[in-house]
Amino acid sequence: MAQVKLFGGLQRKAGTTAVTIPGSNIQALLQNLFVTHPELETAVTDDQHHLQPHVRVMVNGHDIELGDGLETAVTDQDVIAIFPPIAGG
Repeated sequence: MAQVKLFGGLQRKAGTTAVTIPGSNIQALLQNLFVTHPELETAVTDDQHHLQPHVRVMVNGHDIELGDGLETAVTDQDVIAIFPPIAGG
């Protein structure tokens, strides 16, 4: 099971900063995350199960959008970070 770190408003919604979730790729991991934390689903994905605009998912510090996207493979040793949209200026 991979460690998933939550940031910003996602921490408040889930009531935790990190969880351990099974999944062979990011898509499966997110599906499992939403089973245990359904309040995160609409904050992270849209109706077609694509990432919401500006949500960033990183695997060991690498943005999945620069690789295989939701099909990015994960292992038990990986650390996944999910960042909500951030505004400011």
